[in-house]
Amino acid sequence: MKKILKRLLVLAIVFVAAVAAVLFFTRKKKQEVVYAVMDSASLPVVTMEFEGSAVNTLHGYTDAMEAPYMRDTITPIPQDRKLFFQVNTYGNTVKGIEFEIRSLDGKNLIETKSCDSYSGDSETVRGEIVLQDLLNPETEYILILKIKTDKWDSAYYYTRIRYYGDTHIGEQIAFAQNFSELAFSKNTSEELTVQLESSSDADNSSLGYADIKSSYRHVTWGDLSPQRSGEIRVNIKEMNKMVGSIELSYGITAEGDSGKVESYNVKEFFSVRYVDGKLWLIAYERTMDQSFEASDITIQNGKIELGIVSPGNLPIETASAGDYTAFVADGELWSYNKKENEASKLFSFKEKNDHGVRTLYDQHKFRIISVGEEGDVAFTVYGYMNRGSHEGECGLVFYQYSRSENAIHEVFFIPSTKPYQILKEEIGTLSYVGNNQLFYLMFGNSIYAIDFSGEEYVEIISGMKEDSFVISEDSSAVAWQEEEDIYGGKNIQVFYMDDGTNFTIHASEGETIRALGFIDGDFIYGKARESDIEKGSLIVNYPMYALEIIDRQQQIQTTYQRDGIYISDIQVEEGKIQITRETKGADGAWAAALDDALIQNQAGEEEKSVVSSRISEIKKTTYSLNLSSSDNKEKVLSITTPKEVAGTDTRELSLISTADLGKADKRYYAYASGRLQGICYSVREAIGLVYDKMGVVVDSGENYIWTRANRAAEALIDVNSLAASAENERLAACLSIMLKQENITMDVAGELASGRTAYEILNDAFSGRALDLHGCILNQVLYYVDCGYPVLALTENDKAELIIGYDVFKNLILYDSLTGGTYKMSQDDAEAYYASYGYPFVSWIK
Repeated sequence: MKKILKRLLVLAIVFVAAVAAVLFFTRKKKQEVVYAVMDSASLPVVTMEFEGSAVNTLHGYTDAMEAPYMRDTITPIPQDRKLFFQVNTYGNTVKGIEFEIRSLDGKNLIETKSCDSYSGDSETVRGEIVLQDLLNPETEYILILKIKTDKWDSAYYYTRIRYYGDTHIGEQIAFAQNFSELAFSKNTSEELTVQLESSSDADNSSLGYADIKSSYRHVTWGDLSPQRSGEIRVNIKEMNKMVGSIELSYGITAEGDSGKVESYNVKEFFSVRYVDGKLWLIAYERTMDQSFEASDITIQNGKIELGIVSPGNLPIETASAGDYTAFVADGELWSYNKKENEASKLFSFKEKNDHGVRTLYDQHKFRIISVGEEGDVAFTVYGYMNRGSHEGECGLVFYQYSRSENAIHEVFFIPSTKPYQILKEEIGTLSYVGNNQLFYLMFGNSIYAIDFSGEEYVEIISGMKEDSFVISEDSSAVAWQEEEDIYGGKNIQVFYMDDGTNFTIHASEGETIRALGFIDGDFIYGKARESDIEKGSLIVNYPMYALEIIDRQQQIQTTYQRDGIYISDIQVEEGKIQITRETKGADGAWAAALDDALIQNQAGEEEKSVVSSRISEIKKTTYSLNLSSSDNKEKVLSITTPKEVAGTDTRELSLISTADLGKADKRYYAYASGRLQGICYSVREAIGLVYDKMGVVVDSGENYIWTRANRAAEALIDVNSLAASAENERLAACLSIMLKQENITMDVAGELASGRTAYEILNDAFSGRALDLHGCILNQVLYYVDCGYPVLALTENDKAELIIGYDVFKNLILYDSLTGGTYKMSQDDAEAYYASYGYPFVSWIK
């Protein structure tokens, strides 16, 4: 193993000389393995109070987390600045409570104090926080509660806070609760249909998902007749002057097609806008997952019935080898031996004697790494650890299940100070076990190789940039460009993690190359002539004249090249490469050409998925695993659990990326439907993820970058008039006006003459706060106009104008930098006009 890691170290040095990858060792003395049953959950749970009711269930962390990423809930502050909360102790004796108020980025401490006003009994403690008059209205802060008990030195609880005097959050919560209740009655068509935006295009086939576009019948549960079970938990997700976003979580029971009563977990998300004294639903989602119980009813004849599954839990995680199939169902990891008709519950945070607030908290996920012929399973659990030796921690645990021992061994734990919603985006991209018994993991912008003992690891690929790397569908291969400029690639590194094969592809003289993807294990890259690459004021046009597909032996399998045709992009899906093409006219203008496709030859039979779906009369779409049944039909189903969990010989790895040390996080975080939808380097991509869901985009410091649901009906920005003396000075005039809005002056004409783009000039002047909005539709960029930031629009030959307003009559107000005056254009006409230029917008935000 050490020889393998030494080889990888050499490989890492060769691969990432530009970013100086470093080998980290974490050695511990060999200890006698001691096993212990997973401990029950023991951390207290906190709920905040709003107008006498419980809101915002807060789960405890045993380590301090990074404040900017802890934005799960927001708690309203009343005008008297008194916040009440309740601690469900679960057997803990509270020894002390402290709190901190910080700016959202966590950098500025506003207030810190001990909370002496609390009292209660052995089950609950009620506390009161009286805040000093230091908080600004309409500004969000982060509240950190620190609770010390007889069992825990410190447990940390996080929620954003904001004065709610200018909001309507109380009414909006009541609206959401009433809407949810009405959906159960099935006799409230007028009250619900006026709020829904039902569409004939909506998919009403699965009760696992409903939204504002769903039919009234679908929202009212179709033929299912559910009854609520347990408490309804209310979490406030967003809150501003116009819009409140609320999530309801609860359980239901209902009779299925067989007449058996089955259990489900449900989440409902509402965005409710207040307009002229009325409340309107502007976004709605409901997800539903069936509780899985292994029995001779759900498992028979090689079929495992999973029931109703929400989109968030699709595709269903499965892996098979020999007679064994591992699968995830209802937040638990199972293994099924079809020969012995044996189901083993390998891992679960659930407990029979727990009512679910802690053990059903679903901020974690499984990844099945491998299944052995003898039934051994390697897997990871990443996110928030509900109980066990890492209770209250966030991170990733690598486990190995030994069927011969019927035991789970913890190999190593990687802690994180970021919550699950962030963690799942940063480590969910790649996890793979190679033939060399190394576990490869993408964590942040680096890929690490970790030996199975968890004693040593190496950062083999460091500081990968967005759009500069590609990963194969099965995670067995990765390729990346060495250069910072994704359009200036001269060398591409290709690494196959299954067997350690690696090689470098070099660009020819006067050309650049770009990594595009993998298909059936073969690597795809594009070639472009440097003379064809065009750098405009906003975008770079990168026309590739050829594609090449190369195998791991570096043999070219296919070359795609057509006279007069250039390739702008590709998409790989199901053995097919979809090619987006363009042509260049005699006048130098680019035009779209018809798409083309390459079909990869498929060797052998297509692998049949074990996951299938069917339509039932009452439950609509349900899912099952179809496994070939045992020849021995007489074996009765047996259900087992591992007898023990290894927890005392844990190895903890602190993964440190050499490339990211000291660097600011310049990514955008897109939130909608009560959860993180994605992390993007492009603000356009981030907005696109949440636009239809009425979401928000923030940066790494929790500054709001964009929101859809809080824009006024009209806006007009007062700008300093500065007319250009000639057509070719339009852009310089517009940029100068934008800079003057922030009291900045510079030689803009000189900067443009030196070859700098409009975005580069603004970004430097605004200290990194410029926004490349190229590709954002008009309705999206009007948010910035409403916030007081002119939007630069660049069309043919760098013709520049500023969008400075819009009115209630759906007109756009534009500043003409040549005349120094303003004019109006209908938003419909402007949308079509700017669309023809690819929506060429730039702005900024503080």
